[in-house]
Amino acid sequence: MLNAFLQALASKLVEAILGKLTEWLAPKALRAVPHRASPNCPRCGGYGVRRWAPGGMWAVFLLSLLAFAWGFGFTLLGVPMVVVVVVGAVLSDGVGALWPAVLAPLGLLVPGALMVGGAFGLAWYNSYPPKWCARCHSRWPRRDRTEYLRSAREFTCGCGQRLRVPTAAGAKLRCPRCRTEHATPVRTGH
Repeated sequence: MLNAFLQALASKLVEAILGKLTEWLAPKALRAVPHRASPNCPRCGGYGVRRWAPGGMWAVFLLSLLAFAWGFGFTLLGVPMVVVVVVGAVLSDGVGALWPAVLAPLGLLVPGALMVGGAFGLAWYNSYPPKWCARCHSRWPRRDRTEYLRSAREFTCGCGQRLRVPTAAGAKLRCPRCRTEHATPVRTGH
């Protein structure tokens, strides 16, 4: 009876700690970490732009988005679980349980691989030129992917956000992080 009570208490304690940690950490992490991806829309700085990608790429984008979300979610939930399993095994069985407890982090390989694979799929889809923006309703003509990658320039905003500029020099571009409006820099060389 005492063992069942301690198990229930431990599970409630872990649940409360994870809830408070997520409640405290998630907003700080989302605000504090600079967004390293370039914005999709060169005019408004939005991130929901449809691309001039081949027909099958839309399915690749959706599958990559799901894979990244699932991998990230299960990794985020799995790390505290692995810590609890390792600490619980060592506390209950002593140093003799250290070897099986060391194998517990291997359970994070599948979610980690899903997350990395999803990130690569999203980066591949975002390497195609923009087609239209649902936020500012801008439209762009059809372009070849290699031409787009060759012509896309990057510069860094004062806040540290990298911005990709595939438009002509002098066009207005808004930083999605600090909302500062910039005139796109003039291309030098080439």
